Amino acid sequence: MLVQLRPSRLLTVLIGSLFAAAPSAIAQEGVEEEIVVTGSFIRGTPEDAALPVDVLSRDDLDQQGSPSIVELVRNLGVSNGNLGETNQFNSSGGQGNEGVATVNLRGLGSARTLVLLNGRRHVSDAVIGVDISAIPAVAIERLEVLKDGAAALYGSDAIGGVANFITRDRFEGVELRASGQFLDESDGEFDIGGIWGFSTDRLHVALSAEYATRDKLRIRDRDWALPSQAENPQAGYSTIGNPGRLFPISPSAISAANPSGFVPSADPECATLGGTVSGSTCFFQFTQFDNLIEDTKTTKFFGEANYEVSDNVEFHFEALYSNMEMDDCNTSPSYPPQSLFGPDRLIPLDHPGVIDFNSKYPGQIPADTVALFTLTRMTGWGGFFGEAENGTRETDTYRVSTGLNGTLFDEDIGFDVAVSWSKRDRATSGPDMFVERMAFALDGLGGDGCDPATGTPGVGPCMYYTPFSNGVAQSFDGRVNPNANPNLVAMNEALFPWLVTDLGSENTYELLVFDLTFDGVMDVELGGGNIGWAAGIQTRNEKYELKPDAINDLSINPCPFRDPASITLGHTASLDCASPTGLFAFLSGTAPADTERTVYGGFVELALPFSDRLDAQFALRFEDYGGDVGSTVDPKVAIRFQATDAIALRGSVSSTFRGPPQNFLTGRSTSLQFVGPVNAFKAVDTLGNDALDPEKAITSNLGIIFDFDRFYGSLDYWRFDFEDPFQIESFNSILTAYGNNACTAGGAGVGSQTCNDLATHIVFQAGSAGNLSDIERLEVNWINGTDITTSGVDWLAEYDFDVGGGVLTVGTQGTHTIEYETEDFLDVNGIFLTAGDDFAGNLNDNRNTLTPIVDLQANVFAKFSSGRHNAQVIGRYWGEYDDPEAISSLQTVDSMFTVDLNYTLSLMEDQMRVNVSVFNALDEDPPQAQTDLNYDPYTHSAFGRMIKVGLVYQFGGAY
Repeated sequence: MLVQLRPSRLLTVLIGSLFAAAPSAIAQEGVEEEIVVTGSFIRGTPEDAALPVDVLSRDDLDQQGSPSIVELVRNLGVSNGNLGETNQFNSSGGQGNEGVATVNLRGLGSARTLVLLNGRRHVSDAVIGVDISAIPAVAIERLEVLKDGAAALYGSDAIGGVANFITRDRFEGVELRASGQFLDESDGEFDIGGIWGFSTDRLHVALSAEYATRDKLRIRDRDWALPSQAENPQAGYSTIGNPGRLFPISPSAISAANPSGFVPSADPECATLGGTVSGSTCFFQFTQFDNLIEDTKTTKFFGEANYEVSDNVEFHFEALYSNMEMDDCNTSPSYPPQSLFGPDRLIPLDHPGVIDFNSKYPGQIPADTVALFTLTRMTGWGGFFGEAENGTRETDTYRVSTGLNGTLFDEDIGFDVAVSWSKRDRATSGPDMFVERMAFALDGLGGDGCDPATGTPGVGPCMYYTPFSNGVAQSFDGRVNPNANPNLVAMNEALFPWLVTDLGSENTYELLVFDLTFDGVMDVELGGGNIGWAAGIQTRNEKYELKPDAINDLSINPCPFRDPASITLGHTASLDCASPTGLFAFLSGTAPADTERTVYGGFVELALPFSDRLDAQFALRFEDYGGDVGSTVDPKVAIRFQATDAIALRGSVSSTFRGPPQNFLTGRSTSLQFVGPVNAFKAVDTLGNDALDPEKAITSNLGIIFDFDRFYGSLDYWRFDFEDPFQIESFNSILTAYGNNACTAGGAGVGSQTCNDLATHIVFQAGSAGNLSDIERLEVNWINGTDITTSGVDWLAEYDFDVGGGVLTVGTQGTHTIEYETEDFLDVNGIFLTAGDDFAGNLNDNRNTLTPIVDLQANVFAKFSSGRHNAQVIGRYWGEYDDPEAISSLQTVDSMFTVDLNYTLSLMEDQMRVNVSVFNALDEDPPQAQTDLNYDPYTHSAFGRMIKVGLVYQFGGAY
């Protein structure tokens, strides 16, 4: 439960006394050390000041069953659209980011939330922001969340607010933790961790470590997750499977309505092996092979030391290392090829698979067939040797931060100087099929020992690949194909390892930050006291490097065909290609990138106590990105008025600025997307754009605070107005505009500038007429997108009762997003794509980098503490929201209400704590949504009831 800071709980907290480089006072003998909270660099800022800051303490975490980082973020009421669970099918940050956790305040995008560790910046990914999964939970003392734009103090990325993780730097003794979390159909999650700390008169050291394992949970182990194709047409269904769809070309079938002469039909064993037949289409449900949770191992270390150099100066040092490994990240047994009707996909009519097929299913392939294609992937229901294919994910995170802070000139001026370095290496790999090798195999010239220039089809080491059901013996789940041909099956399986290989890349982000901050009090006195001030400078050196494997490096292997035999056999007219996409059937190759820049910034801040009841904060920051990006000046004003002893008003307004990340300016990446016009997944390549301007926003907040004897509450209205936000063009909107402007073959718009510009986004299959059904892949750009206005209301209310020798606290907390309105969407050339709308309360699946925006999230809670016992009940509610693009039965994503139960028993004079938690105690399934996973993984949990048992033991310190 995230609680807003209240004076009765934390009298020493000075809300608004820094985050980042806040110069905290050094503890003197007999003087309690100040605790500083995200929001200001000035010591002595009035308690519970003008800024909306929430604090989640160590006690709060313990009372919730010591949640993991993923659980912690999911439970933040002000954060939605978070990454944290497997979501490999969504392009709005999910794909390729398994094992990642982020904070996404207000649903504005996790890269717009500045995440700090002990007040210092940490390396971030340009698209997803800071991966907080690297932080060991055992090391966290508290989490402070500033729910307000903060660029005037902290610079770029703090548009939606700031999340500051504070560690246990003064811990003494030893604390050991172990927990296990259990759920049906999985071996669950187990973690162990510990923290050790000691102190002398001047030195404080704390070292912590965690190790966790997480067992996979297959999608097919949740009965709600694999609906029929009629119930949810997007729930992992593809029109390109295996068995698949036959496309013979028959001259007798040529007509005005069918000028190509295609006679499509579903493979006759489609349903036998598990597929769904609809008309001439055989649907393949690839999510049968995927997981809701991947096998994951994480190892984390964090250490810090604070040394009081003198009575007025302290030295700080901290270091972090984290490793996350997924060695078996399951995915489809193969990806669908992008070119479906090119000359390389032509199947010879004397192919032994065709001859065998005709003998078993006479008449399905017309007798006068002159050419034969299939809509198939390399392997489908049979699996890759009966299993899913697997990729790997590994993340290594490093961090070192050191500095001095204290006071000068008889403690008149505080200072903080620090240098922080952090680095994140993310390596991903996965399998894909060689385009050229499949073309050879369809001609009977496949195999490692076959020379396609001299070999004889089907003789010796040269083998045929059969793309029909007679080449599949049985499905992965044991359904037998009675008409399989053992010889064809054997050749297919012998070719599998030769047809595919792993391709991968390594992304590296590196950040070096220098901070220097001073603060103090002016001789100028106002009605409420002297003016406080702070000023500082910051430099940030940012590096980005993308290193693809040689096999998928476009500078080495730009085109699908490399062997001159491909020209001889008619698979391609040239080994050169107009649109370099690499060697593989689905995944595009990648161009290497290596960029670096330095950002310079400086700020000033004033605390203005106009009277005992009215104080204000003014801040101004300058940042310079250099080059074409330029510089910015961002101001902020915040005011707090104590109307009565129990009621206070607060408000703020500020501007903010975010320079384009380096990999938005260059490079390309590929994602797998469901494309409606072809009713199949296609490769969508996202291209960098060196003409990007910075994105800007005006943020504002207006709130009221109630603080009576036993009641505490707050109500805040917030608003963000974005100009030129970073967005990715919507491929679905591009295709809609392509059709609406009559750009398809024979359309009135063909040849117009609009159609020519839209066509630059679409790679059509070679030799096709340029209709939407002929799409091979799509290209979209990072752009400065449509202006956005979003606003909403946060609330918190809680009341304490004395009950039975203990304290009962009941309350509620939540967020209502009123609007998320955009102007019309345009492409990179300024062409109208689709009209703007209000996307609050909308699923927003695969739409313009938006994540789901649930317009109502709320918690109700009751907790009871008495002596050794602490019990808590939390009800979590997510309101219903819409998906207007879904089928009629799925246009509303239903609301979800879950109940978490937590009980903690303290033993051995509080040295031992035993905790039992039941998450989703009522075992609620997530509401159905028209997504590939059949639910919204950004918002809801798919795991059902989970039971967690934890043990904490402390010794050697004061408790």
